[in-house]
Amino acid sequence: MTAQDREEWHRGFGCNGGYFPEEEFSWELDEENKEMTMWDVFADMVVAAKDKVISAATYDFGRCGMSVVSNFFLQEAWKDMAQTLADANAGMANELLETEPTKWLPDSAATSCMLCGVRFHPIMCSRHHCRFCGGVFCNGCTKGRSLMPPKFRTSEPQRVCDVCGVRLESIQPQLMNQISRASQLPTRDVTDLSTLRSWLNFPWAHTMEYEIYKAANSLRSYCKVGGLKPEKAIPDAILRQAKGFAIVTVVKVGMMVTYKLGTGLVVARRVDGSWSPPSAISTCGVGYGAQAGGEIADFIIVLRNTDAIRTFSGKAHLSVGAGVSASAGHVGRVAEADFRAGDGGYAACYTYSCSKGAFVGCAFNGSIVSTRDTENARFYGGPVKATDILMGSMARPPAASPLYKALSELMDRVGK
Repeated sequence: MTAQDREEWHRGFGCNGGYFPEEEFSWELDEENKEMTMWDVFADMVVAAKDKVISAATYDFGRCGMSVVSNFFLQEAWKDMAQTLADANAGMANELLETEPTKWLPDSAATSCMLCGVRFHPIMCSRHHCRFCGGVFCNGCTKGRSLMPPKFRTSEPQRVCDVCGVRLESIQPQLMNQISRASQLPTRDVTDLSTLRSWLNFPWAHTMEYEIYKAANSLRSYCKVGGLKPEKAIPDAILRQAKGFAIVTVVKVGMMVTYKLGTGLVVARRVDGSWSPPSAISTCGVGYGAQAGGEIADFIIVLRNTDAIRTFSGKAHLSVGAGVSASAGHVGRVAEADFRAGDGGYAACYTYSCSKGAFVGCAFNGSIVSTRDTENARFYGGPVKATDILMGSMARPPAASPLYKALSELMDRVGK
């Protein structure tokens, strides 16, 4: 390249012996007319906000040359913003609580899910209505369950679509304290012989309310038996150390090989001496030994320590033990010592019971005890873990007041 070509190149762009002079074609961008990106806009907003905050919070003391940035204005601004958001949330919550029941859309109104668009099929993809908005959705888009506002007149969690589940999430704590089954006063609060159901507890209960009634009835029946025959009562030393109770009604029938099935609840004793809310459980198992007959037994399992409570807080655990059982007519007794292990831990427990029927034998028993998460969710108004119920800080539900009264009567007799 000659010196002249080099000079032309520096002056502009060489192109077949020609060039674009800098005076006629400038590549310098005009800062006022250039196209801004989103990052440029965001940066300008940050700078502008920073300048406003500093100008509002900076105070010059004049000649001293001192300046301070006070947090007062910033705190006031944050308080105003927080109050505005709180008022908006309160307004939305009140609006949701006053919602009237919605008329459901007919099935023919939608041939596909109104949320994800999947086409309905009579077997592969069925229709489901959201109980809050009334829309038609697939099963995958209506897996949530939420309590409805008071005007819907239902106390159990209902199927809702994913969108309505998010909308109702903010008012669920308030609804759990107002309209859930756990917040209602009990109607089955009589456990004496003036009621027919007090004579016999059914092994399988479909509601937590009946589990509470059964447990209260079992505790009072055992107290009566222990009062008449002290040798059949739970020893005071074991009651003093008890960290909780599992109360289960079980039906057992067979010869040599026996089968048993039943439901019940677990309640834990807190550090301050109060009782936790109840958690529903179920059990099924088999036994083998020199035994024959059939009976319905109300088992009271003494949870000796925190490990036992953790064991019953798990999803399921296995119980293995041996004992002697004898019942004839209305009253019998079963005494067992068993070992339990599951996903919540392992522990040894003592089991006492009153039984009704005709059964005698000595056997080796095994059973599986599982937490009834579905019934807990229906009772408390939403998904809740057994660990949170038994070992958390949940308030005692008013619906369980008969159970707490029976537990107080049982513990008050210790030492008398």
